[in-house]
Amino acid sequence: MMTKFGASLLCITIGLSSAFVSAETISLSELGHLDVSYMSPKKVASYEGSPLPAQIARLPGNDYWVMAPENIQQVTFLVGQGQVVTKDQAIVRLTGPEVFHFLAQIEAAKSLYDLAKQRYDRNLPLLKNGSIGSDKWREISQDYFSAHLEYEHMQHFMEMVQSINADTESLVVMAPVAGIVNLNYLNSPYSAGVQLFSLIPTESIRVKVSVPMSQSTSLSAVNIHQCHIAIDEVSAIADGVFLTAWSTPVPQTCNLLLGQQITVIPEYQKAVYLVPKISVFTWQQESQVFTQKDQALSLLSIDVLGSTADDYIVASDQDLSQIKVLSQSVAAVKGILLGLGGE
Repeated sequence: MMTKFGASLLCITIGLSSAFVSAETISLSELGHLDVSYMSPKKVASYEGSPLPAQIARLPGNDYWVMAPENIQQVTFLVGQGQVVTKDQAIVRLTGPEVFHFLAQIEAAKSLYDLAKQRYDRNLPLLKNGSIGSDKWREISQDYFSAHLEYEHMQHFMEMVQSINADTESLVVMAPVAGIVNLNYLNSPYSAGVQLFSLIPTESIRVKVSVPMSQSTSLSAVNIHQCHIAIDEVSAIADGVFLTAWSTPVPQTCNLLLGQQITVIPEYQKAVYLVPKISVFTWQQESQVFTQKDQALSLLSIDVLGSTADDYIVASDQDLSQIKVLSQSVAAVKGILLGLGGE
């Protein structure tokens, strides 16, 4: 009995399967007097996707930081926040007795360095002929290099000093590089080692956009109004189902501000096809088109990626540009399909 039941079930399954296959193919003779026409989808190399939220951000790690060399009594910024500045442009005035205390420290550091260097140079020949021991030489070397590093550190700051005014006990610090200035406004005193300002190189200003992982490999550019900006890199670390993409530097002609929240139109570099919207319909919960071959119409599944005013942007495993797709009486033919196989 069980054997007969199994055989019967197998026959029913095969019968249903055959009916389903036949339901996905329609002979042209079954269309009767329907007016039908066909078109070959247009193949394109890229397409625009759905809008994505983005931000104008700076690429991490490229800022140039300038620190206070000493506890400063008064800080007066000479430029505005976010202003584009050139190299050697005056940025901030530091005022107070601490300024000249710092200058005195530099003179003292120079004197100690000169003495340590003289001692180092004087004893180097003695080391070579064995007249002094290694412990004594280690002491001399440590003093020399410590004094050298301290003096060089202070001199590095002085390279950014544009002018010194003894009457007002002030000095003016200029930009060591060109970029967008980021001022550090504090409600407390500027202590030694605290950031005065930083400079963001203009080439570090990028569009930061989260792109779906499924489309990340083909993302090639973003469009903001009439501004077209290429994608430079895509992160290899996921945030949920999204990846972070960074554009190439934002041109100043785009008139975009650092920190600005925007919406961009992504451009994907991928071979896709333009299919008239009237040709696309849903069957078995998938997007389909009718293709014509050998006096019959067959279903072909497609992936709809986006749309234009008249067409759907679709992807397919087959080269649709070499296929004839039904573009007239599609709804009527689908009705015939429903009558044959049900849905």
